[in-house]
Amino acid sequence: MVKIETIQTFPDDFLWGASTSAFQVEGANTEDGKGLSTQDVRPVPAGLSDASIAADHYHRYKEDIALMKEAGLKSYRFSIAWTRIYPNGDDEQPNPKGIQFYSDLIDELIKNDITPIATLWHFDLPNHLEEAYHGWLGKETIHHFERYARTVFEAYGDRVKYWISINEQMMMVMNTEMLLGKGKKISYKEGLKYNMQACVNMSLAEKKAFQLCHEIIPDAKIGPSSAYQLCYPLTCDAMDVQAAMDAEEFLSYLVLDLSVRGEFPATLKAYLKQEQAYPVISEEEQKLLKKERPDFIGVNYYASLTVRKPGDPDPKADLFFFNTENYTIVNNPIIKTTTWLRGSYDPLGFKLALRKLYDRYQLPLMITENGYPQTEEPVNGIINDTERITYLKDHLHAIKETISEGIPVIGYHLWSFIDLLSGSQGYKKRYGLVYIDHQEGNKGTLQRIKKQSFYWYQKQIKEKGREI
Repeated sequence: MVKIETIQTFPDDFLWGASTSAFQVEGANTEDGKGLSTQDVRPVPAGLSDASIAADHYHRYKEDIALMKEAGLKSYRFSIAWTRIYPNGDDEQPNPKGIQFYSDLIDELIKNDITPIATLWHFDLPNHLEEAYHGWLGKETIHHFERYARTVFEAYGDRVKYWISINEQMMMVMNTEMLLGKGKKISYKEGLKYNMQACVNMSLAEKKAFQLCHEIIPDAKIGPSSAYQLCYPLTCDAMDVQAAMDAEEFLSYLVLDLSVRGEFPATLKAYLKQEQAYPVISEEEQKLLKKERPDFIGVNYYASLTVRKPGDPDPKADLFFFNTENYTIVNNPIIKTTTWLRGSYDPLGFKLALRKLYDRYQLPLMITENGYPQTEEPVNGIINDTERITYLKDHLHAIKETISEGIPVIGYHLWSFIDLLSGSQGYKKRYGLVYIDHQEGNKGTLQRIKKQSFYWYQKQIKEKGREI
């Protein structure tokens, strides 16, 4: 194939942005009528911070948006906490103070010429729904999500024209302990049936959100945000190649095929039926899955994975579904790994992932997460995060090449704008362009300090990535 010349600058309408999520930045998790989510009540490892303060964005959003304006952001992807709108998830009326907070946030973004991109669900399910219905295992949760989505579309649809339905669905549905209750231990195969039923229920809720968004806000666009796992075979052994295909199908295409095509990938469907794990789907539900489609696909990409044929599981794997009877995730012997990234630092893999996604679905792509985690503290008031800058530059160049090859990538939202609470590492792992003085145990001044990456990204936005 002839090498295609890379464009000099990104398109004029490219959405240069950044992302966060509500429970990781807002804090104030019991203020102004907010209910508790599953993230608020989850066990926190000893010595780490919980979600009660986070980055205190709830009280400091104007300060943070002023920093976004200074950085030159064109868009900001945030999530709406379901429990601020409906504290228990199934309340009769929405919480007025919760409605008002996001209205004020959206107005402040627009006032500063920043396009708001709102995510409906980013891991923080109302805890009451978990206790009452086993969360996404219960069909009741679909109904309550539909009402929540209608409420926020009606409240903010006049100003928000880009929506993310569900963030990283796979991360939720494969958490069997969360679905069935804390302390409940079952085998992988036993759990698979529950996992797939929760997956379909989430997809049905998402389809209802697609339907409502298109009805209530005809000029809006909505799509899922999915973690894409590019999977290389460890060797050219056909068994390794098959294992890599199985892993990619399960980790990436399972959810996206439901979002876009309304059905499971064919091979996976056959496997689930064989294992008696295929979920219950009514004829009416099947029609809904097929009928509604997203307008774009949100892509969360951090690193690639390497896969070998099934064998002894890696005892250090932090996600149990990375090791199944069909494949085993291993370290890549060629591409470098880093302290915090799960997988390999692989910008070329990013380009390959975007190509695969567009070839499969033929929908515009929006990068909703991409970033580099580090452990860092200021030195003489400065955070010189050169490794993050290199990572961002390499991955933005991959996008530039992708756009040059005719694939529509409409925006880039690095994770994250400010340092935020990590689900399992507290503030030991930081992604932000802006440092937050939050030390473990909910200590610190919460002072905002711009990192060197902040100024680098500011320059790229201003010059439309000319030097990338």
